[in-house]
Amino acid sequence: MDAVTHRRVAEVARLPLASTTYWFESKEHLLTAALERAAERDIERLRAFLREPPGGAADPLGLVVGAILGPSDDACPASRGWLLATYALVLEAARRPALRDVTTRWTEAYLEALKPLLAAAGSQDPLADAELLLAAGDGLLLEKLASGDASDLAPRLRRLARALVNG
Repeated sequence: MDAVTHRRVAEVARLPLASTTYWFESKEHLLTAALERAAERDIERLRAFLREPPGGAADPLGLVVGAILGPSDDACPASRGWLLATYALVLEAARRPALRDVTTRWTEAYLEALKPLLAAAGSQDPLADAELLLAAGDGLLLEKLASGDASDLAPRLRRLARALVNG
């Protein structure tokens, strides 16, 4: 986050410095806009996935895992760079209250999407199970970033989802 400056953003975007300072009055405003954009893109990906799930809606637990990790069963849907930037921004929300509203809305979008899927799978407490699965998904994705190996993300998350649903 220390590297984010108006000058650097203007350079990367190939815009005059005045453009970034006109639209974003502070570094906090730049970071908030970046996090909002990341959240919007991911929430749209989530909604698109749920509108037209691969293989239909026959497997609610598969949909839960796919919603969290993306449509692929074998790999993380996002690039390493995107994940690093996103987690850095989310961590920054712990330090900057202006970012917290965005992370809260992002999490709520996932919880609202996962609750009916978990209920359909037989969850007795879909909200609590969704919260646990999101936290586990974040942990697994962070592990992927550290290790570079995403080969078993989906099976591990599916195993947890099955355990939560089956009590």
